[in-house]
Amino acid sequence: MASSRDSASPSQAASADATVISGQPPVGPLSMAEIGRVLEGRRLGAYQLEQFVGGGGMGAVFRALDTTLDRVVAVKVLSRQQSADEEMLRRFRNEAQSAARLDHENIGRVHAVGSEDGWHFIVFEYIEGTNLRDVVREDGPFGVGRTLNVAIQIADALEHAADRDVVHRDIKPSNIIITPAGRARLVDMGLARLHHVEAEEDLTTSGMTLGTFDYISPEQARDPRLADVRSDLYSLGCTIFFTLVGRPPFADGTMVQKLLLHQQEPPPAVDALRPDVPRRFSAAIARLMAKDPADRYQRPADLIAELLGIAEDEGIDVSASRSSTVAAAEPPAEAERASASALPWLLPVAGLAAIVGGLWWMSPTAQRPAPEQRPAADVAPADALGGVEPPRDAAPWRVVDVPTGAREATSLADAVGLAASGDTIELAYDGTRDEPALRLEGRGLVVRAAGGYAPAVRFSGLVSDGGIDEQPSAAWTITSGTLTLERVRMVLVASPFAADEALVALEGGAALVCNDADLEIRGSDEGESPVAAALVRVADAGERGSAACQVRVARTVAQGAGDVLRVAGEQRVDVGWSGGRCVVSGAFLVAEGGALESAAGPIVGLALADTVFACREGFVRLIDSPARPALPFVRVSADACRFVVPEGAALLEQAGIEEPDRYRSAVEWLDGGSHYQGSSVFRRIDGAAERVEIDYASSGQALVHTMKIDADLEASWSDEPDS
Repeated sequence: MASSRDSASPSQAASADATVISGQPPVGPLSMAEIGRVLEGRRLGAYQLEQFVGGGGMGAVFRALDTTLDRVVAVKVLSRQQSADEEMLRRFRNEAQSAARLDHENIGRVHAVGSEDGWHFIVFEYIEGTNLRDVVREDGPFGVGRTLNVAIQIADALEHAADRDVVHRDIKPSNIIITPAGRARLVDMGLARLHHVEAEEDLTTSGMTLGTFDYISPEQARDPRLADVRSDLYSLGCTIFFTLVGRPPFADGTMVQKLLLHQQEPPPAVDALRPDVPRRFSAAIARLMAKDPADRYQRPADLIAELLGIAEDEGIDVSASRSSTVAAAEPPAEAERASASALPWLLPVAGLAAIVGGLWWMSPTAQRPAPEQRPAADVAPADALGGVEPPRDAAPWRVVDVPTGAREATSLADAVGLAASGDTIELAYDGTRDEPALRLEGRGLVVRAAGGYAPAVRFSGLVSDGGIDEQPSAAWTITSGTLTLERVRMVLVASPFAADEALVALEGGAALVCNDADLEIRGSDEGESPVAAALVRVADAGERGSAACQVRVARTVAQGAGDVLRVAGEQRVDVGWSGGRCVVSGAFLVAEGGALESAAGPIVGLALADTVFACREGFVRLIDSPARPALPFVRVSADACRFVVPEGAALLEQAGIEEPDRYRSAVEWLDGGSHYQGSSVFRRIDGAAERVEIDYASSGQALVHTMKIDADLEASWSDEPDS
C-alpha cells in the first residue's frame, strides 16, 4: 500500500450528510469515507489506525502504527456489511493469500491478516511514493532510460509472481508506485488470483471490475478466466506506452470503441510518436501488445532479456534495476564482462548452479506446461454462474428457415425445447422473428448469432388488453439456470397494461450473461408507454437464504421505454456491467423494500466500468412503503463511466416512510474516475419528515460533474428506437 499526493484527509472525506455514530459500529452499509470516520483513531488488534488515506472496491485503507514492532503499515479494512457477505469475504481473503505468496523488492508486501469486533483487515507494507499515473501527469512522459528501468523492475515483479502461480490482472500506471528513491513497486492485488484456481471458485466472476479497459488484454476482456501472465504482459505494454507517450495506446473514442480497438487494431508505433525511442524498444512494446497471446513474450524473463539488450545497445545504465532474475537474463556480452572478475569463484558457483538447476528441473514450476489458450469462440461464458454445467462439445442447434439436419429448428422456441443444458443455439437468419414467452429451469443455454447473420428476436402480446391485474410476465423466465446472449438483439414490445413486465425474469439464483448484445423495450403499436416495464426483473425470493441472482454484461446496448433492473423483497443481486451504452426513459435500478414480515430488503451490488448510463428518471431509485418497510441497500463501484440524468431528477433517489438519517447508510457509492452530466442533485432523500438534496460538491467524493448534456443522449430519451 502506498501514500499518494492526492490522498484524502478525514476532513476532506467528510460530507454534510454525515451520520452521527456512537457506541457499537453501525449495522447498515457504510461508504468508505464513513468507515474512515468510524475507525480513524481506533485500534484493531496491534494496529493503531492513525489516518484514513483512501478506499477501493475491496475496502478502506488507513495509515497505521504496528504497536508491536513500532513501524508504520497500511491496513485495509473490509466493511462490516461486506464481512457478512461470504463471497466478498472469500475475495478479501484471496487478496491476502495471493499477496502473501509474494516476497519481492518490487511488490508491496503483506504482513498479516486479522479480524476484531467484526472488522476484517489485511496489513500491508506502507510505501512512500506517488503512483506512476500521477507522476506522468504532473511531470510529463519519462525518458527512455527511466522507462527502461521501470519496465525491467515491474517485469521482474511479474516473473516472481508467475513463478508462484499468481496473475495480477490489473497492471496499470496507478498500481505502480514510484518511491522517492526511484524504485518501482507493484501494488494492489485486489484482482489477483492463483492461476490454478478452478473456474467455479474464481472469485473474479462475482461482478468485480476485472481490470481497467485502457490497459486490459483482449482475452481478459472476453473472459477473465483466460488471463495468465501473458495478459499481465499486455497490460504492461500499454503501461510502458503511457509512460513514454503520456496517454494509453487507445485513448480516443467511447469505451466500447476502445474495447474493440484492443480486440482488433494494432496500437500506434511508439517511435512514430516519440522519435527518440529506439526502434528495437518500440518493437518490443508492440510485441507486448500483440492480440494473440502466443505472439507476445511468453514469460517476463524473456522481456527482461530484451530490455537489457536494448539498454546495452543504447548505453543506458540499468544496474539499479538488477535483481537475481534480471542478472540471470543479462545479454551475453555483458554476462561475459561480468564473468571476467568472477573466475576465482566460478567453479564452486557452477557446482551450486548445477544442484539448484537439477532441483528446479524436478519442481512443479519447471514441469508446468505453457498455459493453453482457447479460441474466443470456445470460451464458456457462464460456466461459473447459475449452478449449471458449462457448454458441451456437441454441435450447436441452429434456427433456420428450412431445417435439413438433425439439430435444426424453425423457431427459437422449438430449439429451446429440444436443447439440453450446456447447449448452444445459433440463430442463422437475418431480420426480426417473433417468439412466444420462453422458460429455462435448471439449464444453461447460449443463444448467439450464427456467423454472418444479424438476427433479432421480438416478444409481444405477453399480456392481454385486460391484463392489468395479471401476474407479471416475461419474455424469458430463468429459474436456477443461466441464459447467455451473444451478438443478438432481443426486443420486448411491452403492453401498456402490463404489471411489471420484463424481457428477462430471474428466479432462484439464476444468471443472465450478455456479450455484444442489444436489449430493447418498446411501447405498443398504439404508441402507449408501458407501465413499469423492465429489461431484467428479479423476483422476490421470499427468504434471504436463497442464492443471489447475477447479471453479467459486456459491450452491450440497452435502450427503450422502461427501467433496466427491477428488484423487490428479500433478494440479493450482483451486477457486473462493462462497456456499452444504456439509454432508457426510466431508471437503471428500481429496488423496492422487503415486506412487513421481512428481516431485510433487497441488497444490490453494481460493479460498473467504461459504460454510458443515460437514465431519464435517475440512475438508482430505492423505495420503501408501509407494505414494504424493509429498506433496500445498494453498493455501486463506478470505474470510468459516464452518468447522464436530466434536471429535476437525482442520480440517487430514496423515497419512503423513514427518517432521513435511516436512509443515509443504505447507499455506498465508490467513484473511480467517472463523469456525471445533467442534474446537479447527486442524492435525494424524500423521507417521512423532510426532503434532503445533496449536490455533487457535498457528496464526500471528488466527483467530476457538468450541467451540460450531450445532445444525442438528450434526444435519445424521446426518439423511438430503430426498427
